[in-house]
Amino acid sequence: MGEALALLSLLLFSCNVLVVTVAGPRLGHNIGFLLALGSNVVFSGLLVLGQHAVLGRGIEVQWAPLAMFAIGGLLTSYFGRRLFFLSVQSIGPSRAASLQITNPVFAGVISWIFLDEVLGPSAIAFITAVLVGLYLTTRVPVARKVPVAVGADGEGTRPPDVERDRSVARFDGLPKREVALALIGAFSYAVGNVVRSSGVRDWNEPILGGFVGAVAGTLAYLVLHTKVRSVVEAVRGADRIGIWLWTLSGVLTISAQVCLMAATRHIPIAVGVVVSAALPVFVIPASVLLLKNKEAVTGRTAVGGLLILAGVAGLLLA
Repeated sequence: MGEALALLSLLLFSCNVLVVTVAGPRLGHNIGFLLALGSNVVFSGLLVLGQHAVLGRGIEVQWAPLAMFAIGGLLTSYFGRRLFFLSVQSIGPSRAASLQITNPVFAGVISWIFLDEVLGPSAIAFITAVLVGLYLTTRVPVARKVPVAVGADGEGTRPPDVERDRSVARFDGLPKREVALALIGAFSYAVGNVVRSSGVRDWNEPILGGFVGAVAGTLAYLVLHTKVRSVVEAVRGADRIGIWLWTLSGVLTISAQVCLMAATRHIPIAVGVVVSAALPVFVIPASVLLLKNKEAVTGRTAVGGLLILAGVAGLLLA
């Protein structure tokens, strides 16, 4: 049961990546992010009402897990996601995504220390395969033009007669401050996942937990970073299809989060987080088939994808 829910979470997160890829050019990430947060709240609220109507029972509030859901939402939906976006802007999406790989590692260490979750040798090996695969799929060299001295015979060893620009792939050193922000964001995601999963284990209400976390994250973003009037004006003049796509993104992300929380009630938190983070398993084929390889899938990417697939399969079948 837990493995199936983790796999469904992975599928939903992967679909969200494709939706955001299409939505971004139509409507900027600032307004789109807020629309997705609002969609998180509305859709999860509807799920709570639907669950209540179908089961026909009231909810006896348990305050400690409820607080965990709220804290988890703040750490993931607001703090972790915001730091990730900031790191994308400062060091680029590929490098930021590479540093996000530490999220499952942090989650595994935290759950081991505080929840006594111990992973066996095979699980550790499969998780390592996934992490290496994720690293390979996110490390994309950036082509930059640098001046190269070229002699009359076309070689760069003689005194220059002319200077010619050549594009070379470079991996520059990462600034420590931006790296720290990205790692703090990954750590925040990990703590939030552990806190929410712990809350679900104490109180089996993953849908309500998703709703409470979405409300907490959205309120924090609205209070600290948003002027309601400017948002309303921006949405009124925004691309309609972009609005619907970002709304769909919110539906997909909150559904994926609920599935992940429900999964970690049955399987170790680190395993659930690793499986749900293995996005290239679905995104790479979609990039090639649907997006005509706009993401520049290379041999290294393919090897990383195969490692991820093997690791996830091992975790699900173990």
